[in-house]
Amino acid sequence: MIKGKSILVALATLSVVLSNAQGIEKSLYAFDFKMDGMSVPERSRLFAELGYKGVTFAVKNDGQRQKLLEYLGSPEFSSGKLSIPIVYFPFDFSQDYASERELWKKTLNALPKNASLWVIILEPNATEQKVIALLKEMTAEAEKLGKDIVLYPHDNTFIESAEESLTYIDALNTNNLYTTLHLCHEMRAGNGNRLLDVAIKTAPYVKFASISGTDVTMRENDKADWSDAIQPLDKGDFEVEKFVSVLQKIGFKGKTILHTFGIEEEPKNHLSRSMLKWKDMVEATYTNFSNNLDQILDTPENAYWDTGSKSWFISNLGGEKVTIEKDGYGWITRLDENGNVLKNRWVEGLDAPTGMSSHDGHLYVADRGVLVKIRIEDGKIEKKIPLPGSRFANDVAATPEGNIYVSDTYENSIYRIDNKGNVEIFLQNEELECPNGLWVDGDDLIVATWGPMTNEATFETSRKGTLKTVNLKTKEIVAVGKGLPIANFDGVVKYKGFYYATDWVGGRLLKISETGNVNEVLTGFVQMADLGIDPERGTLLIPEMSKNRFIKVDLESF
Repeated sequence: MIKGKSILVALATLSVVLSNAQGIEKSLYAFDFKMDGMSVPERSRLFAELGYKGVTFAVKNDGQRQKLLEYLGSPEFSSGKLSIPIVYFPFDFSQDYASERELWKKTLNALPKNASLWVIILEPNATEQKVIALLKEMTAEAEKLGKDIVLYPHDNTFIESAEESLTYIDALNTNNLYTTLHLCHEMRAGNGNRLLDVAIKTAPYVKFASISGTDVTMRENDKADWSDAIQPLDKGDFEVEKFVSVLQKIGFKGKTILHTFGIEEEPKNHLSRSMLKWKDMVEATYTNFSNNLDQILDTPENAYWDTGSKSWFISNLGGEKVTIEKDGYGWITRLDENGNVLKNRWVEGLDAPTGMSSHDGHLYVADRGVLVKIRIEDGKIEKKIPLPGSRFANDVAATPEGNIYVSDTYENSIYRIDNKGNVEIFLQNEELECPNGLWVDGDDLIVATWGPMTNEATFETSRKGTLKTVNLKTKEIVAVGKGLPIANFDGVVKYKGFYYATDWVGGRLLKISETGNVNEVLTGFVQMADLGIDPERGTLLIPEMSKNRFIKVDLESF
């Protein structure tokens, strides 16, 4: 049951300003499978008529290179209305290596300006060592021509998913090797339920994406029947909008290509329907991403009020899960004083930001192993201050003098960064019982503990956490009240002589007196995370992590 007279569960908001205001590129390209009954000029006219921006296909032999020339010579391509951004080359290690080498070099040299070479590594006789050697030569040759090599993950080949391609990108460490996010092949790889996770991990290297209608359940396809994974965009029981939404969320800036392999329908019919579906999805997912709070927020961890800027800041772990991974997919959302979104992703590129505090025009954010110093005026990251030995930097509190304290939950530690920038472990003691929330209260640091953790993977504890005070001069640790287990605490603030703290596991907001008496203010929520307070108005903002929303509470109503 939810108690309380004045709370607002924020489900939607207005006045959004996005950092990537255009969203993903709206252009759509297409494979030209099953179009053999049409001449190349007829295909070019059809693609242009239906609103496509270009085409792709295999280019390996002389006939396919001639097809490439025919496309480039058609009026639609010669005028620049259509283009060929990439062509694919299936490399077969079971064939004569010298012959395959000669063929890919011919294709690479035949590419039009700004086009890339897509490489499928067929499985027979392929090894990691051979593939690395091949890609090393390909990228070197491509670099001479100002070209990129793009891996083409494909079911039942040597590299089957975008994640697998990272092995080779990391091994070569060159600036012209990329990969592709194919919806159909990620479905075949069993990644239909983790598309965002895959996209986050591969995002820096994804230059192209391919899309198709698809079913949720993949069948065995011994006869190369792809009718489950490759369909027109208006068919299939998988919500393909999810894939478009993933591209929006990672800020994909590459080109998207409609996959058409095996589609038996008349080309004009299915291509026209897919184009209409694509336009609707791009618009709808961008609007949703721009205006719906459950899409703007992603696993929100902390809400913090900055008096100087009259702004609320919400940290987002990102990735639709509780994570402390260093994945670069975390951000800060900025709200106005009434909780309306001012900027969707005010600061991006963080790993898994958690607690925050501010001082002298700067926001200090706990991230993986660092404290991030951000200038509030323009959102510029001025510095990332390393926290030696930190594994789970969690909450942040600042004193009026500008000394910053950071809790590390896994290490039973509290760091101190003084106003000159010096970093030290201020306190490391098992009595801290996995410290989480912090609040400066005069000469004391109030510490909301999670409880002694028995399993870091699941955050299980041997008993609930408590509230404690740590004297900032003597470092003496004293329990608030009798020190009895109360909750798995996340955040804590103080207002008019009472502490307000969130019970993450129990989904409760608790009011605790200085003598330790506990009262429930709100119950019935899920994963109530680190709260913030506007002390002038007595307003709390509490992220509800699993629901991607926040709860606004007027304490003057209680």
